[in-house]
Amino acid sequence: MTAIRLRLQKEVFDATEEHLIGLGHIIRQEKDKKKKRDWLLAIASTKDVPVYVKLYLLKKNEKEVFKKKQEWHIRDLKILDGVSNESLDVKMDLDDKYTWNFNKFEEKESFLKTLQQMCDKHNIGRRTKYINMTWVSGTADHSVRGQGGTEQTNIAEADTGYQAISEKEAADLKALMAGCENAISAADQFADKLAKELSVLDGDNIYSMMASEDAVNNLMLHLATSIKEVEKLEGRLNQYDDFLEHIRDSMEKMEGKTESLETVNNNNALLLTELDNIINKLQIPYEYQVILQEADLNNPDCLPPVIEAAQALSTSLLAPIPYSLTKMAAVQEQRKRCERWKDKFSKSFCRHMTNSFIHVGNEPGENLQQNSTRLALPIRSTIHKELLPYAPLMHWLKQLEPKNYSTLQKLYTSSLAKLYERDLSRFIKDAYIRVCGSAPAPGASQDISSKKSSKLHMHGIQQLLGADRDLWGGDENSQIRERFDATLELLLSCLEPVVMAEQNFCLVFFKMDSKVSDAPIRHAAAKTKTQKQVTEEVRTMMSQVFSSMEGELVTFLREFETRDSLNSMYSYVRLSSHVLQAQDTGSFLAITLGSALIHTKRNFDRLMQSQLRSIEDSKPSRKSKCGIINFVSNLGEFLTLTERIFRNSDRRSDIEKWYMTILSSIGDNIPRIAKEHGKTPQQVVIMENFHHLHSELSALKIAVLDNYKKDSKQKYHDALQNYVNQYFGRPLEKVNQFFDGVSTRLASGVRETEISYQLQFSKQELRKVLASYPGKEVKKGLADLYRKVEKHLCEEENLLQVVWRAMQEEFVRQYKYIEDLLQRCYPGAQISLDFTIANILEYFSDIAIQH
Repeated sequence: MTAIRLRLQKEVFDATEEHLIGLGHIIRQEKDKKKKRDWLLAIASTKDVPVYVKLYLLKKNEKEVFKKKQEWHIRDLKILDGVSNESLDVKMDLDDKYTWNFNKFEEKESFLKTLQQMCDKHNIGRRTKYINMTWVSGTADHSVRGQGGTEQTNIAEADTGYQAISEKEAADLKALMAGCENAISAADQFADKLAKELSVLDGDNIYSMMASEDAVNNLMLHLATSIKEVEKLEGRLNQYDDFLEHIRDSMEKMEGKTESLETVNNNNALLLTELDNIINKLQIPYEYQVILQEADLNNPDCLPPVIEAAQALSTSLLAPIPYSLTKMAAVQEQRKRCERWKDKFSKSFCRHMTNSFIHVGNEPGENLQQNSTRLALPIRSTIHKELLPYAPLMHWLKQLEPKNYSTLQKLYTSSLAKLYERDLSRFIKDAYIRVCGSAPAPGASQDISSKKSSKLHMHGIQQLLGADRDLWGGDENSQIRERFDATLELLLSCLEPVVMAEQNFCLVFFKMDSKVSDAPIRHAAAKTKTQKQVTEEVRTMMSQVFSSMEGELVTFLREFETRDSLNSMYSYVRLSSHVLQAQDTGSFLAITLGSALIHTKRNFDRLMQSQLRSIEDSKPSRKSKCGIINFVSNLGEFLTLTERIFRNSDRRSDIEKWYMTILSSIGDNIPRIAKEHGKTPQQVVIMENFHHLHSELSALKIAVLDNYKKDSKQKYHDALQNYVNQYFGRPLEKVNQFFDGVSTRLASGVRETEISYQLQFSKQELRKVLASYPGKEVKKGLADLYRKVEKHLCEEENLLQVVWRAMQEEFVRQYKYIEDLLQRCYPGAQISLDFTIANILEYFSDIAIQH
């Protein structure tokens, strides 16, 4: 117990400058619960003056540290019940009734003794009632303990056994014994002597007492009187103590009343402030009431005071008032007045705006310059300027009358839709005239049926790679395409400012961006979501205002893309540029142009698919000479056109993908056409078409097609070599066969000097073979070959001289091969061909010149 006391003193009570007096381990019986917990009950006193004694309830937490859980002043201890000396329970009446169960009887007895002493000493003016406390050692049963002493029964202890004499008595005894010489040796005699003297002294005392009886009686009388006075004084002190306790209780009550008065005063002040606040919020100045009732909305100069009065009314109607105060009759009455003012003014304002919007929808649009050569779509800035002063009142209406606001917004949308529908119809009509020189046929603005679309689309096949070049059209079609491109760019450029001007006006006039501005900045995700909602709202409204825009634009594009399929490339590039340049990708304009872009992208892909299909479906020419195939001859002009359209476009990657697809198909289909023609040798068709393809790609210098350019060159050379090998062959066939045998023998190990000694390859056999090819016959054979080659090749590509030179080179190569073996195997034999290389060159040159 000592160790725990020291620990508690250091850890718990030193911090509060208290001294631990008593301590006991208890089991707390919790109220309304049937479970017990181990606690410590401690008594501690303050170290400063005045001294206060407190009773603490301590508990050890999970970290093995003691904490104060509850505390009481012992002056609040009304009843202390020790129960009995056989029970470990103790009952106390503090702020509530508690029952403590001690672990040990010794701890209970020591704790109660200490607690009772502290109550007797410090409970001044407070009375603690003790019950069943007689068994506690050093205490007695009390009915009431308090200041100035208590009623108590003192129990005298009887003197029993040996009792030591004091020092004075010892000194007197020594002096007495010193007067008698035989006090020690004759003790009996000395005792007798002392007894005789004692009896004499007793007798003298009795006589003396009897002589002073009056004085004793007088003394006893004074003592009795003193006792009575002391009792009166004690009674007076007890009365004063009661008076002081009553005064203390009264002072405590007065202190509580003072606090209550201060609370009442504070509440009254707050109530007055709140009432002033409510009055200020709900009060509408009289001049504002007059303005709202007599508002002149037709005069823009009178709008500022009207707007100010309307805003004051909205401030009163939307003022935040506690729910409890809204039950006040005055508040309800004032709000009803505000509602009546609001209803009357909103009806007047809605009537005025309805008339204004209807007037806007009926405007004829005469400011459009129909006869002007300049294509233009008017911006309705005049309408916006007239309506903009009413924007604050529209904001007011949106806040207080959402239904009326929504009705006006729909009316404005429908009215402006009629106006813009007329504007767009005239605008598109002017665009038709600008491109074609005449207005579109009646019904052209309507959707084209699938059958009609298919029929008109067939008209565009004339401009396909696989079609005849004559069907591509002349300069007139090219000029129409150029005008279409320029007109489309102008058209798209005119649409953007008109749509954006209307969108910006609607954002301001109808306060459609209020959700974004009111969204807390710190909630970035919430603000982004609100922005999307506002964008959707604006986009929906713009789609209703410009309901005819997408249809007019798509019809315009479809008309010209159907007339000339190549126009889809122009529209694809222009629309892509405007869509990508849009600042707000979620705006109505961006989405409308995006929808048109999807339409034209499909037509563009359809065009490219048609080009690819025209290549795959191409048939060989019925002429005797195949010549340059249509998809090869048309490719140059097609690539030139597409390069001019897509050169600086963001969609260049799309056309480059189609380039590679188309070139791959051309490379695959040239051999097919060559095989299917039948009249012209396949190698000639391949050679001429790949030569033409290489020439076109070299002239255009398209980087992505460099590999196809190299491939076409290689295929051209391979076809040329194959053709030369096939049709030139070996004009000196017997000579070539003879020397092929010589080469074989040399390869088998026969020496060059021994070749002429073999019968089959003797000099006589050699002379016989060489005699078969005189120079005149060789020249005649070459002339026949030239005429044959001339019949095979077409005049368009002009490859005759190229092929003839290749054959000359092949003949010279064969001649050198024969001459080499002749010099090696038959040296000094004076045997040679009838012509030389110079003669060969002369033969070829003469033949070429003659033809």
